[in-house]
Amino acid sequence: MRFNILAVAMLILLGIMVFSAGSDSNTDSIPAEKNTIHRIEVNNSSFPEVSEDWNGFETVVVNDSKFRKATDNESAAKSVSEAGENNIFEEIKLDDSSIKAPESCDHFEIVVVNPAKFKELASNGTVNLSLMGEDYELKLQERGTRKLNVISYSGYIVGKPQSSVFFTAKNDSIEGCINVDFYTLSYGIASTDEKYDGKIVHLLWRYYNEGAEEELKKRYSLDPLRFSLNNNDKETHEACIELLNFYNQTMFKQTYTLNSGYGISSPMINAEPGIYRYEITLDNEFTYEQKVRADYAAELGSSEKLYIYITDDPDNPIMFGMEIS
Repeated sequence: MRFNILAVAMLILLGIMVFSAGSDSNTDSIPAEKNTIHRIEVNNSSFPEVSEDWNGFETVVVNDSKFRKATDNESAAKSVSEAGENNIFEEIKLDDSSIKAPESCDHFEIVVVNPAKFKELASNGTVNLSLMGEDYELKLQERGTRKLNVISYSGYIVGKPQSSVFFTAKNDSIEGCINVDFYTLSYGIASTDEKYDGKIVHLLWRYYNEGAEEELKKRYSLDPLRFSLNNNDKETHEACIELLNFYNQTMFKQTYTLNSGYGISSPMINAEPGIYRYEITLDNEFTYEQKVRADYAAELGSSEKLYIYITDDPDNPIMFGMEIS
């Protein structure tokens, strides 16, 4: 069986570079065996595991002759521990397992997931997760996807101004990444092609690197926030655009009057990495909001640019679009 650590690839695409952490993996409850999971060096990269398709990063390969669920071995002892009150992730402990964490992870678990419960909670905007002993309250919004039976989400962690969260949920699996502070601490979850008691086996891991943001600062500059506003209605409208930081402090505020068919582009708005919120007040009557992420101008991703459209639909007078440069 071969699989890529998908969530790290997502991090790279979004411009969130996670650098290699220490190799003192926590494998006390999972006996290790050589060559079960090994690293492939690509272009002498020192970055964490990502497939060769991701421009010279590394991948993790699992030797399927040594990765077997406990039900394949009658003498294997097994136990399942619940991770969090919502039962979204459940750790599987296999006494005879030879799986071990990649060197760049400081903790690594084998889990099964509950996609139905996750989607139920995410539909209400809040998901509480317990990840390796740490509790997080996630605020999520559904993002559009063209794939059948696939829902994507993005959001942030309450109380963490530099956090970002991305998930893709299918009927039987969950892929995603949780960046607690963008650069230093992050978690990833990826499915495999193995099954345990009829459920798809997932890998949950944690990266920690205290010096990751300093490395980014050396290589990249901050990418300013930007937005555009377009009036696609037949009438003239007034729109007040306000940008607030994580602490609800105003960073930008401007009122625009647009005739039908006209639009504007904002100036560059300098912002430190983190989650920000736009408030759009239309004709002094209705207020809409949209969250965006500010980041470094990395090669494969940067800050999100917001597109705001005034429509001719009285039920949905404002529509949003998002672009990651």
